[in-house]
Amino acid sequence: MATTTETAPLSAPVHVELPDALDIFNETQWKVLMALMDAVIPAIRIQESGENTKGQDTSIIHLPSSEYSDAAVQLRNAASPGNPTPETLEAYLAERPSDNPAFAQVLKCVLSNVPPNKQRELRILLSILNTRPGSLILTSHATPFPSLPLQDRMKILQNWSTSSLWSLRTLFKSMSTLAKLAHIRSSTAFPLLTGFPAVPSGWTAGTTSYPYEFLQFHPTTSTTNPPNQPLEITTDVAILGSGCGAGVVANRLAREFGPSLQVLVLEKGRHLDARHFPLSQAGGLASLFEAGGVVESDDGSVTVTAGSCFGGGGTVNWSASLMPQGFVREEWVRERGLGFFGGEEFQGCLDGVWEKMGCSGERVRPNHANRVLVEGAERLGYQAKVVPQNVGGTEHYCGYCTLGCWKGEKKGPVNGWFPEAAKQGVKFVEGMQVERVIFEEGKKGKVAKGVKGVWTSREGEKVQVVVKAKKVVVSCGTLWSPVVLMNSGIKDGSLTSVVGSFENLDSKGHGVKLEAMSHDALFCLPFLPWASGLEYKLLSAKYRHLNTFIAICRDRDTGSIYRDPTTGRPRITYTPSDFDRAHNMRGVLELCRILYGHSAREIHPSIADFAPFIRKEGADAEAEKKEFEAWLAKLKAHGNKPPVSPFASAHQMGTCRMSAKPKEGVVDSRGRVWGTQGLYVADASVFPSASGVNPMVTTMAIADWIGKGVCEDLRGEGFAARL
Repeated sequence: MATTTETAPLSAPVHVELPDALDIFNETQWKVLMALMDAVIPAIRIQESGENTKGQDTSIIHLPSSEYSDAAVQLRNAASPGNPTPETLEAYLAERPSDNPAFAQVLKCVLSNVPPNKQRELRILLSILNTRPGSLILTSHATPFPSLPLQDRMKILQNWSTSSLWSLRTLFKSMSTLAKLAHIRSSTAFPLLTGFPAVPSGWTAGTTSYPYEFLQFHPTTSTTNPPNQPLEITTDVAILGSGCGAGVVANRLAREFGPSLQVLVLEKGRHLDARHFPLSQAGGLASLFEAGGVVESDDGSVTVTAGSCFGGGGTVNWSASLMPQGFVREEWVRERGLGFFGGEEFQGCLDGVWEKMGCSGERVRPNHANRVLVEGAERLGYQAKVVPQNVGGTEHYCGYCTLGCWKGEKKGPVNGWFPEAAKQGVKFVEGMQVERVIFEEGKKGKVAKGVKGVWTSREGEKVQVVVKAKKVVVSCGTLWSPVVLMNSGIKDGSLTSVVGSFENLDSKGHGVKLEAMSHDALFCLPFLPWASGLEYKLLSAKYRHLNTFIAICRDRDTGSIYRDPTTGRPRITYTPSDFDRAHNMRGVLELCRILYGHSAREIHPSIADFAPFIRKEGADAEAEKKEFEAWLAKLKAHGNKPPVSPFASAHQMGTCRMSAKPKEGVVDSRGRVWGTQGLYVADASVFPSASGVNPMVTTMAIADWIGKGVCEDLRGEGFAARL
């Protein structure tokens, strides 16, 4: 429990073991990488009066005093009300990655999670850039890249961003995004300049976390386990994962059977209670998200964000609670042959989930960005509404929940579903990476009899564990559930990489939805466009005056998940299609119209090589309107082609698709894996197609339906429900 002496969130206790830099790259390669990072986030200093420009340091941007003063004035105007000191302004402009050890730590965290083949490709590229012939081919300079003046390196990045070669455009996107992400997670000057608070206003030590206990596995203390053999334990039901699907299934089993049914929840991530939340910018992604928060598709066109902690996506989502739209449910009935989605039983599951989480918009206090979106949309005659949140009817508005809810108000798995299950005897394990499901041959095919995996203690001790179970429910999420099934000999893994739709643009339920993004600097600033190092620093310093919005597509076209041949981790093949990108562009244009109508001073689409629209003071209103419409037309013509356009996915679904026939999907209408017995999948991976809205409520309702089926199967096998 929290104590009154706590004045800030506790540091994450989970030790993240980072490789030495030279374990990833050799000294030369690391030097080239940091030269790239310094070109994205450059050091900017004043050129002293009378300074000889021929002898000055070419690894720094030296601005004449008049230009430096202009930059300082812009920073002061953009900064916090505290009127930053000249020293703060100077420190922010002079900051660069190669001088900041914390920046290097973030790089190690992110790059250690990059697939081995991509690490190898990057090593080769960095080595080539350090040679005269290689540099000449890739940069048009016969000087190795790190030896080039900073201004030349920045120009090379600009050229890569508009190159006709996909590989160079991808390289620009990867390097610039990596630098921006690492900078905001490690900068010491940015918080001082902008007044960005590490802790929400009014933060107090949380006291609402349920006191979970997690099983520990130590073979040396076992008297029954043979040496060098996996530790073996037994349960009735093993649930893999602890996200939204797992929470509902565990809760359903606990309510139906009570302590008479042994249920074990196995999670590969770690649990942090409310006293640690919100985590810091540096520690949040490393401790709460899959692969440090940066999972790229193979061609670099899409960046995927997924939770990887106790509670999964329910711990890191934004609380948005939306029911699936009617046309989506009709599609699942009509085109997928799954009549359940059109009936009262599924609606009952939705209503039950909605009520239990206390979903409501009545006490939501919209921040400035959300007010801009609603008011701007209404002025244009668009439909807009407050998004309900799963916070039990509380007035929830701090905006830090993506780094953990310090009030414990989000009624996701950790604060809403698991406590009741724990009180009924459900057990939990953290740090358990399940590798595969164990089968036995039965009269009607393969019968799930448990799982095998590796448990890692917080101290780093690893133990092979076999969990024997009568039923196995896979709820590892859209990325990992198909990998576990593939490891177990079950194929398939299609992917739909979207979160919602605003309009039914094609009359078949595909379109775009407009939302305000979380204003956490960690998530909004990396999406800012990069044209030069100075422009990016000046633009990101306007953080206090920025709002970030996203156009979210319900896509029609899909990708797939497969296993990395070396690490076994999920890999993604997905490129946004022309069809889906057209809907996304429609959303971007509509957002620009909303913001213009709300008198935004500057509008910056996150598209490389496209200038923002900036209002001119005193301009004639009619002439300005024509100029804006012409700018919109240019934006539409410019397009949003990958890889430099920043497509991202925060909610993945459909990799273990529910289907009416075995050849059309992975699980049947009750979540049972086709061709097996005792094996179920209950998470967003079973969606027949993209849901069209933030999927938490839909995921939980489907999991509740599947959980009911598991209970029915157990009762059919002789387990007595609790009276």
